[in-house]
Amino acid sequence: MLGGRLSYTAAFAPKLCEAFALLLLALGMAHAAVWPPTLDTNNPITRCNDGRKVQRYWHGPLAAWGYPASEDGGWKYPAPEETGAAQQNHNSFYVVEPQRPHKNAPLVVILHSANRTAFDYLGFACLARKVEPGDDPATAMTNPPHDFYALFLNSTNAEWWGWTQAQANMARDIHAPPPAELRVLDTIEWVISRYRIDRNRVYLSGVSMGGNGALGIGMPHGDIFAAMRVTVPAGTGYAAYTMGNFPASETADVSPSNPEDSPDRASGSNLPDPPVVVDFSSQIDSWSRTQPALLQAAQVQRLPLVLSWGRFGHTIFGSHIAQYPLCQIALAYPWLQIRKNQAYPVFTHASSNQHAPWTSPPEHADDSGQTNAYFRWKNIRDTTSNFAMELWITHPPVQNPPASMPDAAVVDITLRRLQQFKIRPDRKYTWELTQHGRIVASGQASLGAANLLTIPKVTLATASESLSISAANR
Repeated sequence: MLGGRLSYTAAFAPKLCEAFALLLLALGMAHAAVWPPTLDTNNPITRCNDGRKVQRYWHGPLAAWGYPASEDGGWKYPAPEETGAAQQNHNSFYVVEPQRPHKNAPLVVILHSANRTAFDYLGFACLARKVEPGDDPATAMTNPPHDFYALFLNSTNAEWWGWTQAQANMARDIHAPPPAELRVLDTIEWVISRYRIDRNRVYLSGVSMGGNGALGIGMPHGDIFAAMRVTVPAGTGYAAYTMGNFPASETADVSPSNPEDSPDRASGSNLPDPPVVVDFSSQIDSWSRTQPALLQAAQVQRLPLVLSWGRFGHTIFGSHIAQYPLCQIALAYPWLQIRKNQAYPVFTHASSNQHAPWTSPPEHADDSGQTNAYFRWKNIRDTTSNFAMELWITHPPVQNPPASMPDAAVVDITLRRLQQFKIRPDRKYTWELTQHGRIVASGQASLGAANLLTIPKVTLATASESLSISAANR
């Protein structure tokens, strides 16, 4: 009899549970299982306009995230097709499959702006849906390529992707990841496993509030994200907090306020090499006032940053940004081709850069411009004894190109995310720059700021050159 009862339960329990869940949904009382996320079978949007599959999930809070008990009531079943600030939540997300789903496809993660939701940004990307009459959905800066998986996450204005809690932590001299950061990272990990994503091709994108969140969550997690793109990020303080407290300054001077603070602390040197960051900001956008901290930290601490600016204001649409020819150069930057399992060069002090309005005197600042957007590279060799990569300047084909593009540039090159070739502080290294097999420059280098190997004043051209590095003979 006992065995018979077990068989009866096993046979009918799933149907009973499903019926009970549907009843609770109808009563508006259902709570998702805490984790893993539950597929929302009542989601009314199951396909993009081009046929790509859309799946909505919802979940409750994990205790490890640290959400306060006072928010327990906020984890009920969220409104379908949630839109606007009133329907924001942090317990649902959308996954959009590529047109041809397959194992080891890449993933782009999208963080929405204030007063918007994951569904609003899903609407831009997949449904040609406008939130405001003047929206240009086809050019939303968060729209993923059709051959990528896309993860549209949710947050609230009160949470601000974790920045609100981070500010409270700073006031109490606490340095701990906010609940939102832990939730976002656990959700990404679940999606990577569930959809068998290529872990070397996970990317992060965010605008405004989502740009602030992307900088704060993404920059210290180069072990997860290959690269990221932020558009009009609403501040850089969250990134300063998670990267080790480089000052969230409104001036170009980001010298440590405490003489005992080391450059290593300010660069988050105990963290993985950060993702390559592409940043579109506007000098007439009040949210950009803390850009100097990020720009100066990138220069001093050799952080990988491609920047573009213009008087496009606080916009999330590429059509507005593309009105500026130099911004088109940065829009053409192939950030979604960067891989986490390959080294990359950090470019600083490039002669091909315009003068950013946040770090230059007003009389010298350029009205629009870019930094590092012309540079390209390709890894050749990364072994325990030798490293080599191709480097060049490109003239990307854009619809409205600038009046001129550089054919050569002098730049400092720092190596990050090395795989097999490891840099040791007690060694010196020799380097050679060759073109068509002929040595055009060579020298010795040793570790500099943040224990990184930097080769100064390298001249790059539109013809590719090979940079090779090896340990000097003792």
